Amino acid sequence: MQSVFRVTLESAKSRASRLSKAEKTPVHTRRSHKKSRHGCRTCKQRRIKCDENRDGGCLKCQSHGLACDYNNGAQLPSRASVILPKQQQQQHGSPTSSCSSDNGSRSLVRKISQGPSSRSLVPLTLVRNPPSPFPFGIPSQMTSMVHTFSHFSTVTYCSMGSNMGQEIIRTTAFDLALEKPYLMHAVNGVSAAHLCHLLPAARHPAQHNQNQLTNFYHFQRALQLFREELATGVTKANMNALLSTVMLICVHQFMLPQSQPDPGTSFVYAPAERRSECLRWLTIQHGFNALYAELGEVIWGSVWNPVFTDSDIKELASTIMTAEAGDDIHALFLELCEVTPDSSSQNNPYYEALEHLLFTRRLKPGMNTFNKLVTFVGSVEGDFLRLLLCRDKRALLILAHWLALMIGLDQWWSSARCKNECVAITTFLMHDQDERVRALLRFPAQLVGIDLMAVKLLDGHSIISS
Repeated sequence: MQSVFRVTLESAKSRASRLSKAEKTPVHTRRSHKKSRHGCRTCKQRRIKCDENRDGGCLKCQSHGLACDYNNGAQLPSRASVILPKQQQQQHGSPTSSCSSDNGSRSLVRKISQGPSSRSLVPLTLVRNPPSPFPFGIPSQMTSMVHTFSHFSTVTYCSMGSNMGQEIIRTTAFDLALEKPYLMHAVNGVSAAHLCHLLPAARHPAQHNQNQLTNFYHFQRALQLFREELATGVTKANMNALLSTVMLICVHQFMLPQSQPDPGTSFVYAPAERRSECLRWLTIQHGFNALYAELGEVIWGSVWNPVFTDSDIKELASTIMTAEAGDDIHALFLELCEVTPDSSSQNNPYYEALEHLLFTRRLKPGMNTFNKLVTFVGSVEGDFLRLLLCRDKRALLILAHWLALMIGLDQWWSSARCKNECVAITTFLMHDQDERVRALLRFPAQLVGIDLMAVKLLDGHSIISS
């Protein structure tokens, strides 16, 4: 039997009609695109896509309160809470459950931080009762350790120090924190303090209170464990963790404790017996110098060696005590502090601090000059420190100019403190009869918004016209 298939042939007319319709139908091809390499440095460091918004900084940096290459002085967005992951009402386990030891906390953070999606996990509850009372009622729970550690590793570290220092933190500090409990606590303490800064009490009282408790608790534990580690001896094996911790301690102590600046709390206006305590935010940096001296030559093998090398100004500042033509500020400082060609740190108490200031004021404050600028604190010791505590006007002027340069760095942990102390020194000295003092005061006064020409005296009190 033969099978027959009948096929209807398409006519020429219908074929032409079909082809005509096909030509009219648009073909949707994938739009061509090109990978941009012009994102801001912060987004590149965080390995996220930058929107390249050059008007006030990219939106990713603005929403996380980070310094952006494209920032032209824009303020943080009003809704700072966008930096927080949404908390779920139901937590795993009891909301008041606690972790029994630092090793347990570290193991949990290690497990989560090594997971493929650690940054999107809902924070787990790691609440422990603080060993001593706090100045306010204890909230139902602290901010979880996973939350603060994640915040530090994705946001906080990108907003501190120099580019060089941030890279060292990114590549080494987190692994060290997983091994050393005192560093882990310091990391979480600074992270909680950053959250307090981003979520002020006036707008987020509950979250601020919670983060403040977390901040206090972690730093209390960090200091306790840090001292215990120091008691066992400083060695090549623990120097990187110790150096990282002491840097975070210095950052933490530099922060202004109150949310609203109050120049009246400055050491400048404190009674003589309390000035040393009120200046501790600056002198605590001496702990780093002591650790530096204890390590000796071994310190050059530290992961922080590039930062130490970059911060050294001795060779560069060797000729700085000669004023350049037209630099009246430089010349006034040399005259007021009685610096001569024969002066040195051995015979002039202002020499070392002034040398550092005069060198760094020629640099543009920024991420790349941070290391050199911040090492000024190492010169605040001995006779110069005693002059500061006695409110000597020349020592105060040197400090005020350094504080003004630090304000230019615009870093969240230092700006409020620097402005507060700068205002205090300016208001303390602005009625001095020495024209040189008032001339040198103009730069720091301008940085904190005080117009010295608008200051009037009324009944013995200063009135500053805005």
